[in-house]
Amino acid sequence: MKIEHAHNPFIRLLPGFLKAYREPFTVCVEVPLGGYQKREGMTMERQDFLRKATALSVGVFAVVRGVKVWAKGLPSDPGGSAGGGSGPEMIALPPFEKNNTFPLDRALLERKSVRSFADRPLSHEELSRLLWATTGVNREDGHRTTPSGQGKYPMDVLVALPEGVYRYEPKEHRIERVFAEDIREKIPNQDAFKKAAMIVLYVINKDKVSRIEWADLEIGCMGQNLYLEAAALGMGSRIIANIKSADVTKILGLKESQILRIAQVTGPIK
Repeated sequence: MKIEHAHNPFIRLLPGFLKAYREPFTVCVEVPLGGYQKREGMTMERQDFLRKATALSVGVFAVVRGVKVWAKGLPSDPGGSAGGGSGPEMIALPPFEKNNTFPLDRALLERKSVRSFADRPLSHEELSRLLWATTGVNREDGHRTTPSGQGKYPMDVLVALPEGVYRYEPKEHRIERVFAEDIREKIPNQDAFKKAAMIVLYVINKDKVSRIEWADLEIGCMGQNLYLEAAALGMGSRIIANIKSADVTKILGLKESQILRIAQVTGPIK
């Protein structure tokens, strides 16, 4: 190989670099064996090593980049694929980052059934977080924050608010109005719960589930999720079984295949 401009210090060193690049060398790897470590040696050409190291780096970068893109793909994420506009009949819940630093242990510690609620409506962001925790989409394949037998998701989550009764649509992370009146006072038998900011109605669609017990288990998971998110937001919640099921079923015009199973009052605490 002919080298021009030998007066240049870098050029004078180049043959040595090329020789070192071609020479074999040994890579040592420490392998843990039963609490001990063993050093393993492997000889390869430097250019082979650099090629493989470069390929590995590119692969790792692609995986990390893919994870970052996936994390922004949920309907409830900023820049996600949420659908539908906002209005009286349809409210697209605002996106939010899943970075609440409130510890799970603390939420469990503060989880309790509250009896006294303040007369303050929920903001759309609070509603967005509460409903996403209840049964929102948390994976790209459409699965949710709560498990469901055979992945059928037979539950309708209806939300009684001052503006009316809405159905939560997890796929689009939005709520759609199904009844245009405030019926919160007509749901619980106890007066203490009639002014809660939100009353969630858990409705089972019998034609979507093989066994009703599976739907009941799903309701339990949803209820606990809502309890914990309410605690993380400094709010209160309570599952109530003493409700006017027949009256509410008639008011909302539920089908024979639908069962209003239970309710959960949630909102700011008095």
